[in-house]
Amino acid sequence: MTTHDDDVLIDESGTAPPRRDALVSNTGAMLLGRVFIAAMGWAGTLLITNHLSTSEFGQFTFVFSLLGMMSIVTEMGVGRVAINGMLDDRTDRGRFAGSYVVMRCAMGLIGYLLAMVFVLLRGYPAPIVRTTLVAGLVVLLATPNHAFHLAFQTSMRMPRVAIAEVIGQMAQLSLTVALVIRGGSLAWFAVPAVLCETVILSILYPMARRLVRYHFVVDVRQWWALLREAVPISIGAAMATIYYRVDTLMVRDISGDEAVAVYGVAYKFVDLAHFMVIALSVPILTLLVRAWPDDHDGFRQGVHKGLSLLSVAAVVVLTETLLFAGDVIPLLYRKKAYADAADATRVLILAECIGWFGSLAFSILVASGRHRRYPVVTGLGLVLNVTLNAFVIPHWSYNGAAVDTLITEVFVTVPLWWFVLRIPTVRGLRAGRLLRLLPSAGIGLAVGFGLRQVAPWPVAAIATLAVVGGAVHLSRATGRRGLRDLLQGAQP
Repeated sequence: MTTHDDDVLIDESGTAPPRRDALVSNTGAMLLGRVFIAAMGWAGTLLITNHLSTSEFGQFTFVFSLLGMMSIVTEMGVGRVAINGMLDDRTDRGRFAGSYVVMRCAMGLIGYLLAMVFVLLRGYPAPIVRTTLVAGLVVLLATPNHAFHLAFQTSMRMPRVAIAEVIGQMAQLSLTVALVIRGGSLAWFAVPAVLCETVILSILYPMARRLVRYHFVVDVRQWWALLREAVPISIGAAMATIYYRVDTLMVRDISGDEAVAVYGVAYKFVDLAHFMVIALSVPILTLLVRAWPDDHDGFRQGVHKGLSLLSVAAVVVLTETLLFAGDVIPLLYRKKAYADAADATRVLILAECIGWFGSLAFSILVASGRHRRYPVVTGLGLVLNVTLNAFVIPHWSYNGAAVDTLITEVFVTVPLWWFVLRIPTVRGLRAGRLLRLLPSAGIGLAVGFGLRQVAPWPVAAIATLAVVGGAVHLSRATGRRGLRDLLQGAQP
């Protein structure tokens, strides 16, 4: 058992340098947890879509998209900046962490009130107002939950967070099933999400107390320091959140609730794919912050490992989605209208995979203190996104919005990596080997398309996954030992 001078971080090796495979193990645990969460969340969504009308599900999707935009206020990028404070040996970690939790609670309250003011001033129908009133409680609970993540993130113990989130999702699914059996209105189906966050908070708080002895205080000076440092991240994150979510709001206002419902089905696949970058960004930012600016090799190796993980995942996800999205959607969503989401799903998944690399570039810029350019890039991306949406949605509805999202992600990701590659430490990065993954994707698409003609699609999908995995391994794109180097944490 090791303690620090301030006797705050009390868990064994709480701030010790992470193991060589910490990135892979933490990413793997988070990703596995997210897969279980996605499976249960998807099951709940299927129950809701079959219980509600298409128009009601469109309203349901609209409310949660609106609440997602409230991360502009509830997150503001301070979580990334706070990592430095927790890793600084001169910091009273208990006071710092406690003040941070209080600040995030205040930000959650502001986000909730803003969501309510928005739906009231815009004059949305009563079901949307009632659902926002209930679902907005998720924002109030999720903000302290995310604040407690800081203790687990800086000590590289994210698997504990994954376990808590899986248990919370189990509670949400159970209540959703009960509501479907008993029957409930639109607003009632927001209650399970509130229960989920409540369960997560009740589990995370005691575990976080074992890592940090929290002193919950109002430290305005610390809040101001965090917010001031996070201003570029806050502005950039706000722009990114808006261009990521505003298309749903615009589709609803231009094409109606049923179009939003179909677009929401496509975005369920995007949310699943987004778990990958969430699982990676948490541990990789901690590793990069630790390595910067003295450990050049460690910083470069962290960047390379992140690129490798995302590249392999992108090959697998894109291959499966391009080939089998048209088969999976009708199986999961019985209503005929939802089958039209297949093309939008393919385009949005491609956009999401490109966005993965933009998120990685953002983490690299934050860790190296070069994030002040981020809001400029995302601001221009927002202008492009809204302008294109205003033109394409009236003509092509949700399919046009999906293409617009793809264009915006390319527009944002390319300049971010241009800034990253100008960092002297990253210039020596040898990532050209990852181009060997392109033939693996081509092989997977060719084999999968052929198998799809002669075998049931589930069989073809599983076989395609095996073929892609084998091709990636044999390509040695991730190291001399193929996938073993990637999974075992070997250095490039």
